[in-house]
Amino acid sequence: MTCSVLLKIDSSLQSICHNFEILRRHEYGITMIPTQDLERFGTDGLSSETVLESRKLYGKNELTPPKRIPVWKQYLEKYQDPIIRILLVAVVLSALVALLEGESLIDTLGIALAVILATTIAFLTEFRSNRAFDALNAMREDTGVKVIRDGSPGSIPMRDIVVGDVILLEAGDMVPADGYLLVAAETEADESAFTGESEPVKKIVQDSVLKGSYITGGRATMFAAAVGDRTKMGQIASSLTEGTRPETPLQIKLHDLAHLISKFGYIMAGLIIGVVLIQDFVIGVPPQTPIEIFSVILHACMFAVVIIVVSVPEGLPVSVTVSLALTMGKMTRAKSLVRRLIACETVGSVTVICTDKTGTLTMNQMEVAASSVEVPEISSGLPKTPSEWITLNAAVNSTAELEYHEDRLITVGNSTEAALLRWLHRTGVSYTDIRHAWPSISQDFFNSKKKQMSTIFEYDSKRYILVKGAPEIVAARCSPAPDLSNLHHLAQRAMRTLAFAHGELKPDGEEPSTLIWDGYVGIRDEVRPDVPEAVKTCNDAGITVKMVTGDSPETATAIARETGIFRDGKVMTGPEFRELSDEKRRDIVSDLQVLARSEPHDKLLLVKALQANGEVVAVTGDGTNDAPALRNADVGLAMGIAGTEVAREASDIILLDDSFPTIERAVWWGRALYENIQRFLIFQLTINISAAILTFISPLLGFPPPFTIIQLLWINIIMDSLAALALCSEAPHPALMNRKPIPRTASVITPYMKFSILITAMIYIVVGITCMITGLPFMETPEQQATAFFAGFVIAQVWNGFNCRGINGIMPPLFRGNPVFFVIMGLIVGIQILIVQYGGEIFDTVPLTPLQWIVIGIGTMPVLLIWPFLRFYHQRTKKL
Repeated sequence: MTCSVLLKIDSSLQSICHNFEILRRHEYGITMIPTQDLERFGTDGLSSETVLESRKLYGKNELTPPKRIPVWKQYLEKYQDPIIRILLVAVVLSALVALLEGESLIDTLGIALAVILATTIAFLTEFRSNRAFDALNAMREDTGVKVIRDGSPGSIPMRDIVVGDVILLEAGDMVPADGYLLVAAETEADESAFTGESEPVKKIVQDSVLKGSYITGGRATMFAAAVGDRTKMGQIASSLTEGTRPETPLQIKLHDLAHLISKFGYIMAGLIIGVVLIQDFVIGVPPQTPIEIFSVILHACMFAVVIIVVSVPEGLPVSVTVSLALTMGKMTRAKSLVRRLIACETVGSVTVICTDKTGTLTMNQMEVAASSVEVPEISSGLPKTPSEWITLNAAVNSTAELEYHEDRLITVGNSTEAALLRWLHRTGVSYTDIRHAWPSISQDFFNSKKKQMSTIFEYDSKRYILVKGAPEIVAARCSPAPDLSNLHHLAQRAMRTLAFAHGELKPDGEEPSTLIWDGYVGIRDEVRPDVPEAVKTCNDAGITVKMVTGDSPETATAIARETGIFRDGKVMTGPEFRELSDEKRRDIVSDLQVLARSEPHDKLLLVKALQANGEVVAVTGDGTNDAPALRNADVGLAMGIAGTEVAREASDIILLDDSFPTIERAVWWGRALYENIQRFLIFQLTINISAAILTFISPLLGFPPPFTIIQLLWINIIMDSLAALALCSEAPHPALMNRKPIPRTASVITPYMKFSILITAMIYIVVGITCMITGLPFMETPEQQATAFFAGFVIAQVWNGFNCRGINGIMPPLFRGNPVFFVIMGLIVGIQILIVQYGGEIFDTVPLTPLQWIVIGIGTMPVLLIWPFLRFYHQRTKKL
């Protein structure tokens, strides 16, 4: 049958060729394939030989990914971090001092290891995410497509489509290439990815279809005229380069923090050099020979390197990277595939979410949401009740079908009629059985002028007509006329209302003058059940949600009101919005809650206007033309199911379930990440400040430095990295979504954090100086004193880790919620004991007795008392 149809098509080949130039001038048509391809390949399918010929001429059906930064350059970019740069300076200075002093390079290697560790973790995490992204795109390219090859139909992967292929399409299929239709039977296509229009477009023979659009109704046969990069989607993708993205709030805050820390380190280094030079040149006996002078200067530089190593938080890049990597994994498990590591935190700083409607807020499937009857009912004979008549009408008076496609019930035909069939299916009514029992004699199809459809069937030698359509049209044919006033509430809920009626034909076959009213149903794309609560949570969290849709203002407003997006703001259409000047758009966007009848470019204008007002903007998109908005937003959220390859390529995060609540959960995880980074900053900056000042003061008091460089590296890198893993494993808590987003310009160090860091560091410094002067009890030799000072400092930080779990006055449950914390803190203590007992040659320590370890543990435990004081202070200042 297929071959006979194709032979008929071939006979009209010249007519198609004649009209091809018109097709080429279509805005979204094919512009690169000459008409001779029709004559070369024909319309009855390719042979194996012509497939190879076409592939050689026009290539495979794969999009070349946007030009990406080379892998080696991506890795080197990780060294652009300000703190990493400071550490690189420390590496050079440390190496110079070691070489001139003739000492081991182990300290230098330790700092270099910290740099390599931080940069490599960040690079590998993003690299792995991009591989997962590529795998997601590859899955779509492997989708089976039905084609005519070697004279018979078969299925091949989408990537193997070539120019000249004859492709068989039906409802639910994605168009695999650009081309035009040879056969079109009630064909409709969803081209919203290119046009932004949510309504399907009617397609006839010779109409163009585009790769990435979907067949939503009917069946079709198409000729593939462009594949891969030569498609419309490929042209847009080729213009999309990786480019630069807006600097994220966290990056800005960490850059500012790095600048502040570096100034502190350099000031401290300058002071220590000044102190050493004054001691040796002014107070003490001045050096006499050039060698002695050089030795003094070198000694001062060595102390400066120690101060820089102490002051700069070597573990901060590692801790931030570890935190981002941990959160990225958790977000992926929560249906958010993160493509850019820093986006994990950025989504937590979002102040505005610009979301699509269809598929994100709604189910993306028309369903019966209201009806004049409770449930459909099957009649044993001629229907007697309105419910039985509506059931018969819904099943028989229809051209739609339902089919299982890859274990999924999909629509074949009109989506409104399919909603009626699914309504029957949900209640256990088989529409196919009804059609077999009540075969139709004739049908008069729906069109936009009549706004009704009718079907005639025969029963017991009598003929009856079933009518469905717009309520006002159907009601005008009924007697008595029904009251339609109760249907207004359905329109307010953005429902498409269908009315049903029936009548008995006259003996001569004419339709009756009046019909009998049976009832109505309300059909719409239902809001996802969890969306209103998710929108409310976002509003409570200080995040404004704006809807951007191609639907009419009435439908958009109804859905926005139901989801909680629209309250007392403004509703505008895309044409109105784009006609405004940049300044007026900036003035109006804060009150704008619904942008209807919009095009993809309107979304980009909205993003830019919001960003100009200082907002951190997340935007959702699934279409190819959404790519600019996704790229320019602070966080681009592409759809993993409905999104095109181009949209996903431009995004930072891919929503694997296309659901708005997934965005809300991503924000929750992003805020938890930010809070966890703050926990670690309290922990590490307390260590750095106290260690730096102790190292500075000790030579002034006539004592040797309290720590060696390798001990400082253990404290600042390895221990802090483990602590980052512990503190950054804290689970999100509900209070995170009860506060407003942290402003873009706000410091990552809050007043509470400053107070707790300074108070705790001051206590460490006072206690440390006291121990230097008086000595530690139960330590018998100077070596044991130095070892105990090092061990006590580390154990005190472990106790302080418990305090750091409580951020901004909120302490999580002590023994619940984060078992990783206790495991890692126990591991730190265990490693510290091994270092002291067995690492003397490397760490310059001596073994301690069990009694001495007990003294250290008990003596440092009062650090835990700092937390109640800080919490009391925080609660008191909040009340003032």
